[in-house]
Amino acid sequence: MGLKNVLVTGANGFIGKTLVKALLERGCHVVALDIRFDDVLAQDNRVTCVNVGGKEVAALEGEIPQRTYDCLFHLAWAGTSGPARADYVLQLNNVKLTCDYIQLCKAIGCSRVVYASSINEMETYEYLQSDGISPAGGYIYGTGKLAAHLMGETVAKLSGVDFIPVIITNIYGAGEVSARMINTAVRKLLKGEHCSFTAGYQTYDFIYLTDAIASILAVAEKGQSFHRYYIGSGEPKQLRQFLLEMRDVVAPEAELGLGDLPFQGADIDYSQFDLTKVARDTGYHNQIPFAEGIRMTADAIRNEESQ
Repeated sequence: MGLKNVLVTGANGFIGKTLVKALLERGCHVVALDIRFDDVLAQDNRVTCVNVGGKEVAALEGEIPQRTYDCLFHLAWAGTSGPARADYVLQLNNVKLTCDYIQLCKAIGCSRVVYASSINEMETYEYLQSDGISPAGGYIYGTGKLAAHLMGETVAKLSGVDFIPVIITNIYGAGEVSARMINTAVRKLLKGEHCSFTAGYQTYDFIYLTDAIASILAVAEKGQSFHRYYIGSGEPKQLRQFLLEMRDVVAPEAELGLGDLPFQGADIDYSQFDLTKVARDTGYHNQIPFAEGIRMTADAIRNEESQ
């Protein structure tokens, strides 16, 4: 299916702005939903900005232009990093909002939802099958993602709306301001600060921002409804291998604090994913190797901090 008119929740975020830019380059009209907007979105006549702050999702129907909408990309999620990941009220509200946006799709005649889930939902599922592990606050975030996935998919099915969950591994790239691992570590390495990690023997994966966006768009256009798609490099490996490669690109002389922190989580079994499904169903193949993505990220941070 081609995309002409779409909605994007969380449109002003790190991932959202890049997605909107890619959609505009394809000639789409975008309804952007968020609680604030940068000028780059607010001043673009191809974008309809709808401020959702303090409003019930059902009330947004009157603010959305009457068009035939091909897809809603649901990216909005409060508390993705830091202590907010452990805020159960916030995370439960995220679950409700996911279901509410699917109901909004039914009301306005939007035929498809692409739900941005996280690898953390699978980590949470792995934890539930393990014993002797102390739960960390991040499992509240992961539980929210897992609940929104299952509830949202069920609400969509009952509402006659196509639903495609994308299980996104760790996205990184230029323009990020969050406290997530790669962004924080690259910034510290550039400043000559010490970086502390676990020993890094758990399996991980990363994907550069533009590859993630291109994969998500390919799935929206060509993916199968009610099929989950893994969004990652497709080559998971031990976290320490990624971290050492990052160090070699950004600050080869630095000594990483591998083992400074204890690892108390559950290791994700990546064999449960079909790592080639995006390429097989859509034809899209990632373009940015990890080392190149790290170089681009570091260059962007250097440029940002020199201004």
